[in-house]
Amino acid sequence: MPEGHSVHRIARQFDRNFVGKAMLASSPQGRFAEGAAVLNGREAISVQAVGKQMFLEAEGDVWLRVHLGLYGACLLYTSDAADDTPCV
Repeated sequence: MPEGHSVHRIARQFDRNFVGKAMLASSPQGRFAEGAAVLNGREAISVQAVGKQMFLEAEGDVWLRVHLGLYGACLLYTSDAADDTPCV
């Protein structure tokens, strides 16, 4: 189970890799397609971890809330494949 320190580490990775850049968001399984469409193309403004949750602010006062749950994991993909790393 991901703990708070994992979420804080992921937030730091998001800050380094995404803040100040336009995001490319998708929903590979389709469950979050509407939310991904709202985020897609927006610039990431800030990211913060609060307990076991992460909040990413995007331009236009749009927020992404992430909670990794019991088996959470994420992958970061950047324009440079050498930077692609697992978050957890």
